[in-house]
Amino acid sequence: MRKPEKIELQELIDRKVLNKVLVSFREATGLTARVLDAGGCKLAEPEGYEDSCRFCRLLKASPRGAERCLQSILKGGLQASKLGEPYIFFCHSGLVEWVAPILVEDHYLGCVACGQVLMWQPDELFLNDIREKNKDLNIGHEELMAAAGELKVVSGPRVRAAAELIFVIANHLAGTGLVTLTQRREISEQLSRLNDEIQARKSLEEELEQSKSAVISPLYPIEKERELLSRVRMGDRLGAKEILNNLLGDIFFKSAGHPEVIKARILELVVVLSRAAVEGGAGLERLLGLNFYYLQELYGIDSLDELSHWIVKALDGFIDSVYDTRDLKNFRVIKQTVDYIEQNYNRDLSIEEIAKAVHLSPFYLSRLFKQEMDCTLVEHISEVRIEKARQMLKETLRSITQVAQEVGYNDSSYFSKVFKKYTGTTPNHFRQSRD
Repeated sequence: MRKPEKIELQELIDRKVLNKVLVSFREATGLTARVLDAGGCKLAEPEGYEDSCRFCRLLKASPRGAERCLQSILKGGLQASKLGEPYIFFCHSGLVEWVAPILVEDHYLGCVACGQVLMWQPDELFLNDIREKNKDLNIGHEELMAAAGELKVVSGPRVRAAAELIFVIANHLAGTGLVTLTQRREISEQLSRLNDEIQARKSLEEELEQSKSAVISPLYPIEKERELLSRVRMGDRLGAKEILNNLLGDIFFKSAGHPEVIKARILELVVVLSRAAVEGGAGLERLLGLNFYYLQELYGIDSLDELSHWIVKALDGFIDSVYDTRDLKNFRVIKQTVDYIEQNYNRDLSIEEIAKAVHLSPFYLSRLFKQEMDCTLVEHISEVRIEKARQMLKETLRSITQVAQEVGYNDSSYFSKVFKKYTGTTPNHFRQSRD
């Protein structure tokens, strides 16, 4: 079998819930099931469970007998994992047992085990066989035979039905375990991305501080927030996540050691995401439900690791709400248009060229874009250029003329006019206000 990262079953199960399930199984069938990991260690059993039947307790009182019992379960579990289904077998002493494998991503984590019963009334031949198999354990003959007489007798159909039931339990454990494992990996990946953002932010701060005339960015990058809002509005999931991670890096870097501040800023992001989803056409009723749900979850989260993973999940939810209300055909065209502008904003760009790139007439594209994005193509191009200009003015020492040329304006005077229209201030004043 494929061996992925090391996974421990005990990390993936909710023992409290599992114990209730095992109690219900016992009440329904009269049989006792327990959960063991791949090494045979018991992880869960119903409340009030005594360590197996009296017959098995006698055998396990001897270290040799206990080892035989363990090996029977281990072999049964491995066989079940190969079959991918319940496995009914005879233990080392001839009792009937059955196991269902717990498999997560084809990795055998353990099993649900049940049994220690007979499928027929014990006869003289069977009792003699038991005595012969266990004679080296120094158990009194009469005591062993008396315990054998107490073994439950369960019919074949009931054994098979019980085996199917524990298979359902095993599948549930595997399913919930996979969800937990996936979440753990997502958190790990998110933390890795977040750490990259924090390190990049730290390097930028150090680089800027070394220059006396450097411009240090404000505590909260409002330009990035606007860009995030735009990405969510148009349903650009990947682009939105990239910007969100950039924002999170800034938040975690600036507010390190102040979890209450981080949580407050995360809450601000939820408000921004919700507003963007509304502007993207998402249904208000659904968004109200999402907001209520997310806020309830947020108040119960204390770990910063979980917090960074949670906000990305919230982003997915808001973008899903945008997708659900969009005409898919129109959305693809708008996405292609926005991507084309993003890739070519720094040069002379006409509506005719963009329309040709997405295989539509200029008139139809202009009307569709205005309908879906609530702004014209020319306005969107200007917004993209000014957002890029803001970032350059904030993070670099390039001259106004250089910035204008790099975002697609050959005339720096015209650039300043457009910049003031969208920001309310001139490029020079914008840069000076961050000193």
